[in-house]
Amino acid sequence: MKEILTNMWISIYNRDGVGDVIMFSKGTLARNRIATSTVGDVTRIYNSESKETMGYNIQNISKLISIEGKGRVHLSQTQLDLINQSLYEQGFDTIPFNDNPRLVVAEVLEVKDLEGSDHLHITQTKIGPDEVVQIVCGAANVREGMFVVAALPGAVMPNGQVIWEGELRGVPSYGMLTSAFELGVDPEHERKGILEIKNDVPVGTSFDKINSEHFVDA
Repeated sequence: MKEILTNMWISIYNRDGVGDVIMFSKGTLARNRIATSTVGDVTRIYNSESKETMGYNIQNISKLISIEGKGRVHLSQTQLDLINQSLYEQGFDTIPFNDNPRLVVAEVLEVKDLEGSDHLHITQTKIGPDEVVQIVCGAANVREGMFVVAALPGAVMPNGQVIWEGELRGVPSYGMLTSAFELGVDPEHERKGILEIKNDVPVGTSFDKINSEHFVDA
């Protein structure tokens, strides 16, 4: 398995599936580099070679904070402060706070074919007022000037897939451009390619702030 390292932490909670445990992660590790250490209710997951912390599993989290929902959960600064206080008291590194949305409206500024591929494209995609990233995309309908929804590193898709920064054919890709099916708004998979958003929606808008009225007709 390819290792994926990022500075973006995500938090996942599913009481029905795994019990009263919150899982924090900022990437993946090759199996032969996974190491753990446990103190009380906290298990630290780290790289056995670099010793970098890659995640935490915290048992009995409801004794510390109240969590609503399941899947990826967004913690308030106060909730994370309580968790970090517990981590600190047990000798672990703390987790930085970041509540930036990970599914955002984006504008494709440039599209180039990826050499050696018959369908992959290298895009330069604007994800915020002053932020342009490279995302590799395999959709046939991607084009310059198109407004889309970008899944940035740390995004958790409706099917549970976690999006990380990675590579396709050796080319770095900062997330992915998404289809309506991947976003969970087209369960019958009737729309082909990536979902196009009307260009009056500001770049950087969180996907959960828009609805089907903002979609370009297929």
